[in-house]
Amino acid sequence: MSFIRTYGNILTLALAVAIGPIVAITMNDPYLLSTFERILIIAVAAASLNMILGFGGMVSFGHAVFLGVGAYATGLMANAGLTSLLVQLPVVIVASAFSALFIGAIALRTTGIYFIMITLALAQIFYYIAVSSSSFGGDDGMVIYERTTLGAFYDPFDNYQFYGFVAAVAVVLILSINHLVGSEFGQRLVACRENPARAEALGLNTFGIRLTAFVIAGVFCGLAGFLLANQSEFATPGYANWQRSGELLAIVILGGVGARSGPVLGAFVFIWLEHALSGWTTHWAAIFGPLLILSVLFFRGGLASIGPYLGNLRGERSR
Repeated sequence: MSFIRTYGNILTLALAVAIGPIVAITMNDPYLLSTFERILIIAVAAASLNMILGFGGMVSFGHAVFLGVGAYATGLMANAGLTSLLVQLPVVIVASAFSALFIGAIALRTTGIYFIMITLALAQIFYYIAVSSSSFGGDDGMVIYERTTLGAFYDPFDNYQFYGFVAAVAVVLILSINHLVGSEFGQRLVACRENPARAEALGLNTFGIRLTAFVIAGVFCGLAGFLLANQSEFATPGYANWQRSGELLAIVILGGVGARSGPVLGAFVFIWLEHALSGWTTHWAAIFGPLLILSVLFFRGGLASIGPYLGNLRGERSR
């Protein structure tokens, strides 16, 4: 079981990436790849939220605003003819970082329920700006006519090539987040969560560490928005709405708060449940809600805790 604990997140990520083409080829339906692309993209956004929630103790109810920032930054540049990855990526990073810096500098002066409400309120400001702005397409959203380009060797409208692009970027981002939370910076972030007063007594700048983590998480979520804009060829205010933030929270909780493989597992199960339940009823969330409650009650560590749990059961039976 130590192998699972050590490499479980990498194995989960590798399986999530590999299963898409396998299913698409087996079913002879390349369009199934779009579902797996969405899983990987949402997993990146959830992993960025898990970074500040699971390791920093910051419950943000407006985290999806960075999805919107990244998507709209990508759409505005693409529609202006700036489709190169080398041009779009720095702009998305800077836009997401400044947005996160603005929100974090205000919200982190509070704690608890006040932090939750301020992140929600500031995120809704962006949402209503996007809804009311004709430059952003208003409530109808913005159609993106060109996907990001890498060069003559890459066709962004080929299903399998585009899936490879999304998978490669998502893997790099998720592994980068996992490396950060396991680094010395991640340990300092956990110390600020566990006992801020003692962390400050030891010489740590708790506000600076938490703000840095908040900005980094915002950038990663903005990059998920960049991928989402390319995948859907659309940017909508709904990406930044509080409901999308609630979905990201549900995915993190479902996968396991503070578990490195949790966001991938949570995104995979959430999106497939959404597809399955929405085929039965438009009120699929009313069914998903009780399922989420049951998972929290019986698997408090989320889906990521099931593997070690089953291993313990096997050990008990063998004794």
